[in-house]
Amino acid sequence: MHLLHVQNFLILQNPNGTVSSSDVAEIKIGSYNVPQGDGLNMLGKIGYSNEQFFSVKEANAAEPLFWDEVNQHWLHLAASLEGMELDKCVNSSLCLTQKPKLVVGLKGSTADIFLDNAAYRDFLFKTFEASTADMESSAVVMTCLSNGFPVLVIRGMSDLAGSQSGDNSIYTFGSLAALNTVKAVLKFIKKLPAGDVFNSSSTL
Repeated sequence: MHLLHVQNFLILQNPNGTVSSSDVAEIKIGSYNVPQGDGLNMLGKIGYSNEQFFSVKEANAAEPLFWDEVNQHWLHLAASLEGMELDKCVNSSLCLTQKPKLVVGLKGSTADIFLDNAAYRDFLFKTFEASTADMESSAVVMTCLSNGFPVLVIRGMSDLAGSQSGDNSIYTFGSLAALNTVKAVLKFIKKLPAGDVFNSSSTL
């Protein structure tokens, strides 16, 4: 699993503005106008660039980082959770239409915005193959990696990031996603060998 940093994006209010040539990708807002056509808004482009990553490996020396990689040993361990039973209902009268499932190994993205836009959601998937979007994970991963600790992200996804009809389902199924996440985390912890969290030989 990889985590993509997107919180350093820049929205240019000049439609004719440019993003840095060093950015690995850009999205032109005008390409997603509804109805189609340029000049319908004053937003320009969003660019995606590397993070400045500092770690215990080499003090005071930044290295470019675009993807954060989680602990591969833990990722293989988490794969054994696939197929575990997850709750389907918030209560006796409110249930998901499909059975929830745990999927291991997806690419995730993190930004300082709540994503509720289908076009932006599709852009992230087509450009970066990012299957999830949240607002917290990369901060935790970056902190762990910079200090030499193994890390794994287990998230409960509660909505379709703007692809749903009607209100965002986070208000309906957010608590269910949180509950299922707790169940998965507790089951994962039980699989960890004693002392694994602080084992300096763990592969990062």
